[in-house]
Amino acid sequence: MKHVGIRVLALSFAIVGGGACSESTPDPLSNDGGASTALTPSSACSDTVDSIYADPGALPSDAASRGNILRCAKDKALTKDEMQAKIASLGYTGKLTSGAQTYRVSFRTERGNAANTPGVSSAMVYIPDTPRAAKLPVVVAGRGSRGQAPQCAASKLDASLENDGVNEDYYRLAYGLAGNGYAVIVPDLAGYANFGAANNPPSAYAQAADVAKSTLDGGRALKKLFPALDDKVVLVGHSQGGHSVLAALAYADTYGTAAPIVGVAAYAPLWLSQRSWGALLYRPVAKQLGYTIASGSLAAIDVWYHYTQAELLDGPGEGAKLFAADKRAAIKQFVDTTCWGAAYPALTSQGTYIDELFDPAFVSEVGLSSTQEGNPCAPGTVCEKWLARYSADRPHLTGKATATPILIAYGGNDTTIPPDRMKCGLDRLAQDNAQRTVCFEPDLTHNTIVSGKADYVAEWIASVALGGAAPAACAQNDSAITVACATPPPND
Repeated sequence: MKHVGIRVLALSFAIVGGGACSESTPDPLSNDGGASTALTPSSACSDTVDSIYADPGALPSDAASRGNILRCAKDKALTKDEMQAKIASLGYTGKLTSGAQTYRVSFRTERGNAANTPGVSSAMVYIPDTPRAAKLPVVVAGRGSRGQAPQCAASKLDASLENDGVNEDYYRLAYGLAGNGYAVIVPDLAGYANFGAANNPPSAYAQAADVAKSTLDGGRALKKLFPALDDKVVLVGHSQGGHSVLAALAYADTYGTAAPIVGVAAYAPLWLSQRSWGALLYRPVAKQLGYTIASGSLAAIDVWYHYTQAELLDGPGEGAKLFAADKRAAIKQFVDTTCWGAAYPALTSQGTYIDELFDPAFVSEVGLSSTQEGNPCAPGTVCEKWLARYSADRPHLTGKATATPILIAYGGNDTTIPPDRMKCGLDRLAQDNAQRTVCFEPDLTHNTIVSGKADYVAEWIASVALGGAAPAACAQNDSAITVACATPPPND
């Protein structure tokens, strides 16, 4: 998607084996090694595509049902040449090795609220016709920002969104993995399928528990649909999806996974302090930077983040209550109907600065406080509640997560998450003692980093999941990012 400036507060606040193989033993790393291994779904996959997004019926609440396939529809087959042509038009210069059979599925997951409400996520599955190895890992891909409305679901690839570039990053991500011979599931995340039904609030934007559970259960779903896949999981995400896969890694020990997570690759991850969305409401900073509702995508993200959080955590109708009384109907309509785009007339018609969209009491509680060090909030206040939520949405990596290899790919021409903000995310991973490697490409952007490093990421996955040699170190790493982490908000 053509992201338009997550650059703000730049006072700054800009605001993601060895051994020879015999003739009878296929090389586990060769691109034709999987020819003898049929990946056959455990389901007939005879459901209709429309049913994937419909009411799934009663959902079991037991943990054992996480990742259960609820419906499966066999979708179209994609030839290698079709995939090659599409991703090449988006900046990919490599050569894909496989086409793919696609499926659309719905699977059981949980929501990120205190009740752990049973939920459903739709997803697209890609099964390569030329597997990269005889035994493939489970690969879960986290897609970038698309909006929270039902037609924004990534698996729908809504044709009306093509002109805004919303689907472009999806193709870069999914085709770069499946076309390199990997079996991939791309969850939409809970809240898109059966949109608007009771006990099914919209997908909560960057709400760590909500996106982590759908991501982890996406891995379970792929493994249950294709049991022949190896007992290894790799997570790959871009932008908002980079936040999703890092959040999933943070939750893996407590929530569980289909199998051990052996690696996480994140393109330009949105691993920022989530206080950013509260600090955007502090007018003096917005005025100093000249940032208005019309300036970019931050107003849309700010609305999506707060509205969907409140709907999930506080209950139906609570999202609108965060906004100015005379704007609540328009805000609800925006969330329910609008996907990522170059402009947001439904918001620009409501005012000049982002804080004008929100209830003044909420702005007073969270705006300035979000920019300050520590916790300036009195106990029991709205301020305390929301600062706790912001903190929870960039969880620390602990336990096994700190030993899991993490690859960060980042482009020096990224204006969506510019270097001083990416530095904040990298600093946070360093604070957690994460086992991270950074691949810095000075000429690539927030979007082209995905197609530009697709082959590198495919080789890196082979090194962590297939026993292959690690790819050569990138020419530049995080030492090339010489700017300091931009504050406020504090990089907590």
